[in-house]
Amino acid sequence: MDHEFDLAFALLDEAAERISHQQYGITRCNDHNYGPILFTTVHNYTRETGHHLVLLAFDDHGQMAAIEATAPDLDTDPVTRIVHVRAGDVTFHAVDTWSFRATAANHTYTLTAQPGTDTWTLTVDVEPPTAHPDLDDAITELHYAA
Repeated sequence: MDHEFDLAFALLDEAAERISHQQYGITRCNDHNYGPILFTTVHNYTRETGHHLVLLAFDDHGQMAAIEATAPDLDTDPVTRIVHVRAGDVTFHAVDTWSFRATAANHTYTLTAQPGTDTWTLTVDVEPPTAHPDLDDAITELHYAA
């Protein structure tokens, strides 16, 4: 099953870089090295919350990924996270830093990375999680579970 996690991971750095120079408001970004993908950013700043940038990636099938970068000011390294990412026909939403959840075909799927390893677990509904040596194996199981 195709997934956009690799793109989403690459876009974490892209969002972190863009927060320091991207104009405020909504901007279509034609200047990137990711092929025929439409990028759009939404960049806001307030004194109370600092900088907040969301980088959205789209292809002909819809949203591929949404990445968030935040920083209190431009002198502070931004914090980034994946907000949404597509895998096959479902969109996973961030539950926390390393867990993503999707609902499709009357099932709830939770993918969780094990930081410091390549291992990912997939939980379908309330079944026990199954461990996989890498993300591609977990996504393959998702395909068969769906």
